[in-house]
Amino acid sequence: MKSKLVYAASIVAASAGWTSVQAHHALSANYTEEVGEVEGVVVEVFWANPHVHFYIEVTEADGSTRIWDLESSNLNGMASAGWSRDTIAVGDRIRVSGQIGREGRPRLALDRDSVEVLE
Repeated sequence: MKSKLVYAASIVAASAGWTSVQAHHALSANYTEEVGEVEGVVVEVFWANPHVHFYIEVTEADGSTRIWDLESSNLNGMASAGWSRDTIAVGDRIRVSGQIGREGRPRLALDRDSVEVLE
């Protein structure tokens, strides 16, 4: 009886974990289907799991600045795509595109193929 209970508890725990992993990777929770483009200067690189982030300072049309969060995949995904910690560095001016953040949040789900480092 005890082993059946442990087995059942294991199945439930594994199922709950799988559900949270699936929910974590739902782009639609944080991003719209609309694709946008931003250009700015990298002010911070967060090179760690669960997702790599690049923070860029973007100059808005009215001259004000705003920090945008460019979210990419995990470290393994970045390495598999040929990226390293030095691919984009603080101080680089970049132009990128990706899915825009929900509710007007200044963030993009980064399309790595769109990244252009400007001179």
